[in-house]
Amino acid sequence: MHRFRRFLLIALFGGVLTACGPSSGQGNPIPIPSSGHGGHGSPANATTVTTKLLDFAPEKVTVKAGTTVVWKVDGGIGHNVTTGTFTLGGDGLRDSERPDGKIDMPLTKDGEVSFTFTEPGTYSYYCSIHKGMNGSVEVTG
Repeated sequence: MHRFRRFLLIALFGGVLTACGPSSGQGNPIPIPSSGHGGHGSPANATTVTTKLLDFAPEKVTVKAGTTVVWKVDGGIGHNVTTGTFTLGGDGLRDSERPDGKIDMPLTKDGEVSFTFTEPGTYSYYCSIHKGMNGSVEVTG
């Protein structure tokens, strides 16, 4: 049922979703300035999360403090990465969002963003464009 709902959303909103990212030839990587990593490319101690259509994969990652998480687009749909809290409705989609301002960056077609997590804790994130895309980063000491 979950896959059918995603298929239905894609079929109904395909044109809108395609319009979320820039047109061909524009998707330069956009790094998030953070402690220890502000340039292009992934640092040696990076963990990668990839968008797979309307999912973050893996959805949950556990890293040590000081690790950079890199989010990359796999496919032609643009997204964004926003940290904060949210609630899910009965349909499994977010029905409220409260961004915390730590990360709020566009994830353009063929692009990437990154952030180095220095403090232990659990950080929830989501794509504010697509209500079913959620994930979390657990940072250990």
